[in-house]
Amino acid sequence: MKVTIEVDSKNEMDKLYAFFTEFGVNKISVIPANEAQIIKGDKSLSPDALFGIWAKEPRSIENIRNTAWTKPITDK
Repeated sequence: MKVTIEVDSKNEMDKLYAFFTEFGVNKISVIPANEAQIIKGDKSLSPDALFGIWAKEPRSIENIRNTAWTKPITDK
């Protein structure tokens, strides 16, 4: 699992590092902000095609919950 935490100063980074080492987190990677791989979303895509996808098969919130909660959980 990857978790991204953005800090604004070296002091904050030192505190965060101390916090993680206190709890035994040994695998920490630091990527400077100028090397970060942040990708902006494509704003030209239109979500209009998604509207009405269930128009022919209306679903209630109870149906959605029952379907979601009965699916087996799989580890990835």
